[in-house]
Amino acid sequence: MTASVLPIPTILFQLLFLLVAIALEAAVFHKRLNLTRKISIDYAVSINLLCVIAGWLAFFLLLRFVPQPLKTQIISFVFFDHLLAPQPGNLNLIIVSTGIVIFFCAFLIKLKGLEVLEALLHRSPGQSSSDSPDEGRSLSLSARLNRAIAHTDVNEATVVLLANALSHSAILLLLFFRFIQVNALG
Repeated sequence: MTASVLPIPTILFQLLFLLVAIALEAAVFHKRLNLTRKISIDYAVSINLLCVIAGWLAFFLLLRFVPQPLKTQIISFVFFDHLLAPQPGNLNLIIVSTGIVIFFCAFLIKLKGLEVLEALLHRSPGQSSSDSPDEGRSLSLSARLNRAIAHTDVNEATVVLLANALSHSAILLLLFFRFIQVNALG
């Protein structure tokens, strides 16, 4: 029996979660920020790819600081879909707290990513690509980026939080269905 080195199920589920998040968040951006469908999809794709890349980088960097028994459990669960025999006693607490941290980190990455993206594209929320902003064009790129990083529009933050909550809820539902399927077969 040969073990698979490439975690194909993990890659496929990541793609599924990414597609679900992009579709749901683009719909929220279109409706709440009054963006065109194309721009809302572009924004959703960009910030979700940024979030996934940052998430996997953080996962592999933080994995270095985890004790070896827990590291083995995490790698086994994430990449091979099962836990090894001696499971930690506080596993549920670890899973729930990690989920909460991931939700808020994803929210911050998506919010700041969207603001930086708008600064790079000379757009503000709710502005279509045909509008020509006078004040946005007069500022230099570094000034727009500094303003995007330092300043947060409350309406935009609320929309990103709503979109993030919707996509994470859908992903949680998919994970629940997967859990039921895996436990019914096992």
